[in-house]
Amino acid sequence: MKVASAFSLGNRSSPFQDAAPSEETAVIIRNYLRCLTCDQVHMLRIAIGDAKRQPHHFACRNCGEELEVVLTLGTGSSSEGAFSCSENAEFCDEDAKALTVNLDPNFVIPKDQANSPLSFPRLEQMRTIVKAMEARGASLDQMARASRERGPTFPTEWTHLRKAIGLETRGKSKLSRREIETSGELFYEGERLDSLDDWLIRFLRRLVGPDNSEIFEKISKEVERIVAAKDASGLMEHYFADLRATRRDAYFAILTDFFRNYSEFSQVLYRVRLGARAPEDAAAGSTNFESVKTFYGDAFETFAGLVELFTMLNNLDAGREYDQGERLTLKKYRELDNASKFNPFAGNAAFTDLCVEIDNQIRNASHHRGIKLSADRHTVLYRAGKGGTGEEQSMTYVTYLDRCTGIFMQIVVLLCVEIMMNYRQGQALFGGESTS
Repeated sequence: MKVASAFSLGNRSSPFQDAAPSEETAVIIRNYLRCLTCDQVHMLRIAIGDAKRQPHHFACRNCGEELEVVLTLGTGSSSEGAFSCSENAEFCDEDAKALTVNLDPNFVIPKDQANSPLSFPRLEQMRTIVKAMEARGASLDQMARASRERGPTFPTEWTHLRKAIGLETRGKSKLSRREIETSGELFYEGERLDSLDDWLIRFLRRLVGPDNSEIFEKISKEVERIVAAKDASGLMEHYFADLRATRRDAYFAILTDFFRNYSEFSQVLYRVRLGARAPEDAAAGSTNFESVKTFYGDAFETFAGLVELFTMLNNLDAGREYDQGERLTLKKYRELDNASKFNPFAGNAAFTDLCVEIDNQIRNASHHRGIKLSADRHTVLYRAGKGGTGEEQSMTYVTYLDRCTGIFMQIVVLLCVEIMMNYRQGQALFGGESTS
């Protein structure tokens, strides 16, 4: 893995690459859908997004029955594609009495525009994203160049990357290496990918955006400082013998879960990556809550387990053995409830900067069946407290997607740090060395 290429901000690793769907994707396809439960016809105004397969879940504007429509893009112009829908609906001819439904796979929609036949909510939000990029030092020329050079999108590349990781995991290293070599041509303009780790960190650095890339740099330097200044041999022996495989599986599982539900998270992804606020009273066009209602809780559990690495490094930095905290041994630390696992390294700003989105109450609610979507599909209702039995609280579904994406990004940054740590030790987290 080349440090210069994999960890630089130039070329395809630019944090502004894939910053938002480009102007050529600002196409709206119109189609008509009849709800078979109540015969209400809907005029669907669907914006083209960044994934080939774009599912949308929404409520019938008359009876409230959940409907699904899937747009699968073709290989020609951006307006080509095939539609399918759920069994409780059918496509139909134009109807003057149709109710409007606006759907956008990459942007949220102001609630008062959700049913407007003249709404173009993407345009204003793209201006917001441009301003956020300008605030981070990107010129209009850089943005235009990134738009022209976007190439394959996140879900497209992840499909290939997941395949290569799965092949390597199943012992099919030769097939995995073939996928790595091919993907250098597909996604990186023919540049050689050294390994799965090299490919993965390039992909993830683009995914997390500029702010999280800065946090990654900060944490990586801190980890490198501690390992260089202290005797980390015991920690590394424990890590490579007992932890690496389990941690790798945890990372892969949450990545797979995120991209399995990409059509929901992509509605907020491009904005969240740049820290841009959602429009006031924003709504999500697609509300497939059943598929993502435990995502935050699962991500919290995953992240709380993975930050053990910070605790062990913090122990070393304090002059102790990696498995001896100020008050607890590593064994006792592992017995703590997940909400308390962030406390031992609370004095290290580099580590705590990554631990912003950590709400154990949402985790409790989702894991104890105490979370649901309101009847109008705009609000997530959940019961906080131990066992999900506390007072009912609420947040918009857009906020829930924002927070899910935020905690996922924290896990991704930690994964990048861990890949880098393995590299500095002459090891690979995922393996898959290139043949060339």
